[in-house]
Amino acid sequence: MIDSVIREANLGDVPFLVDTIIEAEKSGTDKLSYCTIFGLSVEEVKRYLTEMFNEEIDGCELSVSSFMVAEVNGQVAAAASAWIEGIDGISSSVLKGNLLSYTLPKKCIEQATSLNPIIRDLHIEYIPNTIQVGSAYVSDNFRGNFLCGFLIRKKIENLLKSRPDISEAFAQIFECNLSSIRLCEKLGFRKVMIKESLNDNVLNYLPFNRKILVKNELIIK
Repeated sequence: MIDSVIREANLGDVPFLVDTIIEAEKSGTDKLSYCTIFGLSVEEVKRYLTEMFNEEIDGCELSVSSFMVAEVNGQVAAAASAWIEGIDGISSSVLKGNLLSYTLPKKCIEQATSLNPIIRDLHIEYIPNTIQVGSAYVSDNFRGNFLCGFLIRKKIENLLKSRPDISEAFAQIFECNLSSIRLCEKLGFRKVMIKESLNDNVLNYLPFNRKILVKNELIIK
């Protein structure tokens, strides 16, 4: 792996974390669900994600504390996130939902609610007291160095230091995202579930109509 500094993310990394969320959500396509579901432009998505990160709410995919970053020559080159689901008794879905409701205009929330019948077939519930791997992204100039894989491993190791009793980690991936699937396989994750939507309109809003759940029984610890 390329020489790098691996560290926990901080507020100064928020612009890169926003890019990480966006690229991960697109899953190798040009479909950004934050735009299609909430009726926002890319620039609006960036602004609102920045606001949500700056709230510093722990325990979900929009938490700065969920991320680790890799620096190369003082430049952030990659980021990856993971968190312990429901560690304070509140699910990450509730935390994220509260952030969205607090930050986004009411019309955006109403639009998303109206689209729920179209996208709900791909929803997978998070399991409490497990590690959930979220977004990962490496900038173009630093690809091929396994930075994301190293960050995910390191983040899981750090989470296990506080909760060594946790025995499972999960990740949810759209089936079109072959690079993420291969990365998870290299890290010891195996497919345990497939969710599919047969709704003809789902591809207007999401990158793909099939999502997989992969699981690692944390042999890496």
